[in-house]
Amino acid sequence: MENSSINYLKVTIPESSHDTRIRKYLLQHYRTVVRSKENLHRAFARHEITVNGRPVEETRMLKKDDVVEVKYDKSVEEANKMKTIPIRICYEDDYLAVVWKPSGQNFVIFEKAIHFNTALKDLEGNRQKVWCINDIQKAASGLIIVAKTEAIKDLIMEQYGNDKIQFTMRILCHGFVSTTDIKKLFNPEINKRDEESISIIPDQVLKSIDIVSQTPSNNAQYISKLDLELCTPLEITQLRKLFYFHSDHPIIGNSTFTTPLKANRDKGLCAALIAVAFTHPVLKTQISVKEDEPAKFGVMCEREARFHQNKLDREADEIKKSGILTVDLEERKEGQLLAYMLGQKEFCGLVFKITTDCLIPRTSSETLVQAAVTASKSINSETIHVIDVGTGCGNLLISILDKIPCATGVGVDISEAALNVAKENANNLLPEQNQKATWRMQDMTTLNEKSTFDLLVCNPPYLDFEKTNKKKDQMVALEQEPAKALFANDHGYEWYHILSKLAPTIIKKTGFVILECGKGMIEKVLAIWSDWEQVAVYKDVQGWNRCLVLKMKSCIN
Repeated sequence: MENSSINYLKVTIPESSHDTRIRKYLLQHYRTVVRSKENLHRAFARHEITVNGRPVEETRMLKKDDVVEVKYDKSVEEANKMKTIPIRICYEDDYLAVVWKPSGQNFVIFEKAIHFNTALKDLEGNRQKVWCINDIQKAASGLIIVAKTEAIKDLIMEQYGNDKIQFTMRILCHGFVSTTDIKKLFNPEINKRDEESISIIPDQVLKSIDIVSQTPSNNAQYISKLDLELCTPLEITQLRKLFYFHSDHPIIGNSTFTTPLKANRDKGLCAALIAVAFTHPVLKTQISVKEDEPAKFGVMCEREARFHQNKLDREADEIKKSGILTVDLEERKEGQLLAYMLGQKEFCGLVFKITTDCLIPRTSSETLVQAAVTASKSINSETIHVIDVGTGCGNLLISILDKIPCATGVGVDISEAALNVAKENANNLLPEQNQKATWRMQDMTTLNEKSTFDLLVCNPPYLDFEKTNKKKDQMVALEQEPAKALFANDHGYEWYHILSKLAPTIIKKTGFVILECGKGMIEKVLAIWSDWEQVAVYKDVQGWNRCLVLKMKSCIN
């Protein structure tokens, strides 16, 4: 038999196989001819198997000297297999076609599917040979140009070899790509070494870069989606090496010279030839085909954006519970915090001037004013002396003095600029009682008054720098505020320890200490202040324990 699509067998049955069913006989002795039980069943149905010149059923019992002849047509099974391969014809005429190859499909097998779906047929119905102008590796997806005759193949290959065909590849890569300047994006020096780390000239691989989108990611900080106009002949391996060895933005994937995205289960390559444009070699018209990116690109970016936003929401929630944020993160991503932009912030019904030299007053801190007013009612004195340690813009002290007519106070801070703001606020908000407030530039550790104050009020820095994870846009709000007013050592408890040693000296024995605490910190603060008794705990508007009122144990009735 000369037809290469036919597996041919002719055999005479020996005595040892007498009374054996033909199906069993062929599977036992000549399985390579028909390859599988399913194929054998189909061959019987197509009458490709005969005994003594006549088609038979697969249950036929063989006799000694029967002549079994098999003419198994492989092309039928091949055609059925090709029908199951997902192939999408994006453009087609009598001369050529442009088809889409999905990721995960072996190119050799896919090329056969292209032949089955696009090849011209001769007068006898036989499919002619086709030629794929470009190929795509198994892990990638994209457009393939197919020539239907050898003459067309030669004409298109001439364009392909002379860089006259425009291919656009869309990729996802790690990090925030900030420039489309090829010379700036790619470093001349190789940034990592292995046996294949050879220097690559960028403009021999790609012509231009367009930034499509940039998605925040917990795993890559950002995912950049780029459209690359490539040089032809295509050098896809060189392209992967270029991003891998000469930039900080390797393509996302599990192939060689790519870097996987953590927690991403997709094993493919985030690269797809989504557009092709060229001059038709016969019709001389412009052929332009553009397809949507693979669905997984959008799914991956949406998932990363969602996970990133979930993380931001959790962090923002933690920060807000700590009393640090009152403005939604999204509202001030692009600029200053609203309070800094306005130069003022309302607190306890008063409008305070603020600058970037001082912490923005928080609604949660109003609990300290409430606690001070309540505590003052149990103090038997004509004048109540208050000290506000770390006064900032003076919002705590001024609000307390405004609500307690018989009170006077001292505001202490290490920042001269912040104290200047506090003095201006006192002049504006306590015009007739300005003499009630005194302002000192002083480190709290140097305070040495003896039993002077009835109330010590303090909103100390209590954010743990490491735990807060101050990164880029998530923490842009915190980065605008004075770090010394926010962050403390010892996991945020540094100043609670210092105050616990200072308070017994400067507070009267009947006095109160009023402290702001971060979420979940009160128990440990109480342990630090073990010589003091808890008088009250005040919740903020969000329902979190925010303010702790303490008094010396010997003074508790």
